[in-house]
Amino acid sequence: MIKKFLGVLALFVVVLNAQASDNNIGLRMGYQNSVMSVDGNKLGSSGNSFYVNAYKDTKLLPFLFFHSGLQYSQSEASIENQDYKINYLGAPLAIKAKVGPLYALGGAAFNVKLNEKNNPFDSSSSWYDTNAFVGGGFKVLFMTIDARYHWGLTEINNGIKNNSFQIGLGLRF
Repeated sequence: MIKKFLGVLALFVVVLNAQASDNNIGLRMGYQNSVMSVDGNKLGSSGNSFYVNAYKDTKLLPFLFFHSGLQYSQSEASIENQDYKINYLGAPLAIKAKVGPLYALGGAAFNVKLNEKNNPFDSSSSWYDTNAFVGGGFKVLFMTIDARYHWGLTEINNGIKNNSFQIGLGLRF
């Protein structure tokens, strides 16, 4: 697990340092509602948790940015009377378009499993999870308010994919 964490951290540092110097750094955190599904059908009940995301926006054009970061999140669901939880450390990468205080973004994230609890299945979940996401928000002074939806692209265990909705607050430095 330490090697996976160090690998993701190294990728994060390389991506941040490879970008131009015109950038914004921030921290966002908030509520996450996750749903585990098989073939688009919800499995068990959804789970409520939180996420924390350190990010960097690098200006590509006056209104277009490359958004990268490092995020901790938790996917969970109540399956067969067990609270199945998987903790992830991820690297979201996206393109962000900004007009005035409003912005929209879309991209993908590569997540490495840190651990899992109360697995109701015979096999352990995959060590990674990938997803695509879209979102939007607005900036007020040095704060942001945004929402994102993540679609699971990887089957993590027995055909299960993770989907989630995030809403949160951010601080820009």
